[in-house]
Parts: sequence; structure tokens; C-alpha cells
Amino acid sequence: MGGVCVSGLGRCTQNATVSGFNILTSTVQNGNELVQVSATYSADIFTDAGGIPGAFLGHLVLPGTANFTYVGRNPSVNPLGTFFTELPDFDFLGTLNGNTFEVKKDPTKASTGSTTISQITTAAPTYLVSSSLQIFAIYSFNGSPFTPAPPRTTDLVPVSGSVPEPGSGVLAGSILAGVLVESLRRRIRSRPDALRS
Repeated sequence: MGGVCVSGLGRCTQNATVSGFNILTSTVQNGNELVQVSATYSADIFTDAGGIPGAFLGHLVLPGTANFTYVGRNPSVNPLGTFFTELPDFDFLGTLNGNTFEVKKDPTKASTGSTTISQITTAAPTYLVSSSLQIFAIYSFNGSPFTPAPPRTTDLVPVSGSVPEPGSGVLAGSILAGVLVESLRRRIRSRPDALRS
């Protein structure tokens, strides 16, 4: 998996993953499904040696939360279809060797896209979930001013190809994992001087 160097922070990440999704709240409000999940972002952190990873600093683990809004989706009424999707907030914060690192949504820009959910089997139902989202994130190391990352559009189909009932945390979790990991992959592709792992 690729990584990203954020020159404004003097740090590079490699092997980023998002896992351990748990639903904190799931409600339907004004015809929209609102889901908040907890999850853990993890990555290997290196110094930035001119746009490529330098000295290994350690393995970073950031607990956090994310909020999703699936516009026009009520799982008990219309669980299937294509839904405008908003990512109004995500925030992961933790420490590494006594230093803090945080990645969160850029509050000045909307992170939006669409999610399509279709049923692929009827016995023990499973569902195919695909999403396309444009994501705006900002990063901070050791309390430094937040540095914006370029916007990224991520297209996600879960690795497993199907998920259980799409009202579960797997729906939001699958999207967020793709959002953060693909954002890092695409950022590294945009920097020819960056090192891939």
C-alpha cells in the first residue's frame, strides 16, 4: 500500500489502514439516514526526507469517529438504490512517542458523493455497496496548524465484494476505509518524488 508525505508537517505515512468500525448511533431524520461510527486509523510514520519517507518514527494508532448522511435513505423503507452521501465530519487523534497527530475533515469544504446499494443474493441476503466521494482532509502534527491535503475523489467497492445488511456499520465503515486509504494512495501518485512501499 502506498503512503503520503505532508511537507508542511515534515512527516510521511505508509501502510495506512482504517479498521474496527462500530456504530455509535444510527437514526433516520427528515428522511435521511444519519450514522456515526467509531474506528481506528493506523499507519507507519517516517520523517519527510525531501518528499520520500526517511527515518522510521513508529507505528501510529489514532482512535476517532466519523459521521455519514445518506440522503433519502430509510433502511426500513428504501434500503436499496443510489443515495447522495455526505461525510460531514471525521476526526482521528492520537500520539506517537509523546507527539500528537490528527487527521480530520476540512470544515470549510463539503465532502460529498454518492453510494449505491444493491442486493446480490436473497437467501442469507448480501449486498453490493459502491461509492464515489470527493474528500477534503486536513492534517496536524504535534499541535501544528492544520495543513490541507488536495481534494481527492475515491471510488470504492468493498474488497469482499458484498456486505451484510447495509444498515450495519459495514456500510459506513467500508466507505470511510476507502476514503482514507484511497486518499493517501492518490496523493502519493500525484507526487512522482514520493516513495511507494
